[in-house]
Amino acid sequence: MSASHNAPVTPSEQGRVWSEVFHRSRISPHVFVVAKTSADQVDQVVADLGLPRATSNSLFDNAHWAAPLLDGAVTRLLTYGLPALPSGTRVYGHRPLRLLCHLMNLRPPARALTGERHVPDIDQLLAHLDRQRQAEPEVLLVQARTAMANDAQEVLTAVRVFFGNQRLP
Repeated sequence: MSASHNAPVTPSEQGRVWSEVFHRSRISPHVFVVAKTSADQVDQVVADLGLPRATSNSLFDNAHWAAPLLDGAVTRLLTYGLPALPSGTRVYGHRPLRLLCHLMNLRPPARALTGERHVPDIDQLLAHLDRQRQAEPEVLLVQARTAMANDAQEVLTAVRVFFGNQRLP
């Protein structure tokens, strides 16, 4: 069995529905906002995957961390002052969302979501994760840095980089 099949599952969260943890973003159907009450749990699950994490934190500026995940990323933003984009954790991509649902033992969306071409098989996502873990760290860090955003326009730019200019139904 591959290492990703032994990925963390939080027993206390069994049976919860994905929408209790992830909310659709108003910015893009490819971006999901993590509920504040679940942000630390998502952070821990992503950290346990062993993928490199990009960080940015300087005096008088927003603090970021981001990790690549499949064809997207998971990012956390901490803003200071009047933010253009609120603080919080975000997931870029449907496939990363579905993988996190599996790893957190959440019931995933039953059907394809807006912007999602098809519902992927979890074994395919786990295989992709295994391949990603073997990729060059610098390539993965570039992917992570792409997700760091301070405003809605930067989020949309990252979505275009990750998923192209896909037309929505």
